[in-house]
Amino acid sequence: MQLVGTSWLLEHYALGAVLASHRSRIGGRRQRLIKPDGAVEDIFPRNYWPGDHPLDHVEFIFKYENLSLDLLEQVFRKIKAADVDRYLAASPTSKYRRRIGFLYEFLTPDTLKIGVSGNYVPVLDPKKYFTGKPRRSARWRVIDNLLGGAGACPLIRRTPAIDEKLKRDWSREIRRLTRETSPRLWSRAVNYLYLKETKASFAIEREEVTPARGERFVAVLARSGTVPPAAFLDEPRLTSLQNLIVDPRYAAKGFRDSQNYVGQTLPGFQGKVHYVCPPPRLVPTLISGLRTFRVRSEELPAPVRAAVVSFGFVYVHPFADGNGRLHRLLLHESLALDGYTDSGIVLPFSAAMLRDSAAYDRVLETVSRPVNARVRYHLEKDGSLILDNPREAEGVWRYPDLTPHVEYVLELIEATVTRDLPEELQTLVQIDRAAAAIKEIVDLPEIKLNLLLSLLAGNHGQLSRRKRSSTFAELTDAEVTDIEQAFAEAFGQSKPAAS
Repeated sequence: MQLVGTSWLLEHYALGAVLASHRSRIGGRRQRLIKPDGAVEDIFPRNYWPGDHPLDHVEFIFKYENLSLDLLEQVFRKIKAADVDRYLAASPTSKYRRRIGFLYEFLTPDTLKIGVSGNYVPVLDPKKYFTGKPRRSARWRVIDNLLGGAGACPLIRRTPAIDEKLKRDWSREIRRLTRETSPRLWSRAVNYLYLKETKASFAIEREEVTPARGERFVAVLARSGTVPPAAFLDEPRLTSLQNLIVDPRYAAKGFRDSQNYVGQTLPGFQGKVHYVCPPPRLVPTLISGLRTFRVRSEELPAPVRAAVVSFGFVYVHPFADGNGRLHRLLLHESLALDGYTDSGIVLPFSAAMLRDSAAYDRVLETVSRPVNARVRYHLEKDGSLILDNPREAEGVWRYPDLTPHVEYVLELIEATVTRDLPEELQTLVQIDRAAAAIKEIVDLPEIKLNLLLSLLAGNHGQLSRRKRSSTFAELTDAEVTDIEQAFAEAFGQSKPAAS
């Protein structure tokens, strides 16, 4: 079978790993194969062969495959402007060739000379992609509906999974839970969720939450949605947030000016690199691209915008420390800014990420894998990383396909709204029920009662012998038995579970 479209271009130009979700071949009956990772492979009959010019295969991509701006940027930089002019001149009214001309100038520093005509057509098909505010390009007779600028532009495909999940108004479900919960219980739930989200967010990074750091992070969560939209992704504000959540000794003064990476130290003090971050000179451009995205995506659903901002930020990694926690914080803030959640309300996303860390890692690897496959680097003796081919790798940072990240965020929202949040509310009801029942047995001081509830919850509803003889030595065996029974009944059990 012959390669065609994306696959042909990759082989023809001997390109490295690219963010491409769609490949095709020529030479069989028409069929589509969906791989386990969601990638698509199409097979076409021989009469679909587009031609031998590289731009014939770019045109094939527009017709039959998913676009990869990363791929196009690499291909266009290998084709001279004069050759593109000649190709477009053969059919200056073609809607596909006008799109090629627009994107050639969008993705390269070159300017074409060809003149075109025809009715306006969108650069991205709104049926296949999430699109931004339309802007007419009279020069190319196209409607620029991309989600970013030339320096940084994410792409988000419409998939059945995304379209299906967006049918349900999870925002309304959250507000329904709020209405159906007593104000006192909801207030307690919010405070509990602040603490849970804080602990889980630090745990993902394998960081210890000291009381001071925890309080600062909780305070930042509580202010979610209150920042002026114009300042949301400004460098001074992001820097101030970073300063609040990291050890003061590692507080940044602004975006980093050195190369960093995500990795770990292996036995023998050898470093293992999981993700190579963009070079520092790209950081302002990439963060500016996220701000442009926020402006151009105002009509998109809030979860789509939150996914791009949150994960887009973590791939930039603009600070030496605190990027992961900030990435998860921005997820909450973006949803609150768009009115999807009420100001100050957080969903236990980090807890869900921690519970299924493999799924979280898989979505991060959709970008980290092609980055690491593209870049060449070496580690110095002091552990610093030196990029050997930064220019060749730029496109993978500038033009990410964040479709899997939108799917993931929608799954997070569904899981937290249908499972985690109701369970947290139910747990608080059960704790209140257990507390009231225990006070009927022994009128414990509030501090000792809270400690007892915590110990019972952490030991399958039983009070350990050590705690009986030390912390709660004043309780009789009969009282302890009644307390364990009351706790079990409050949580819907007939008797205390065996430890």
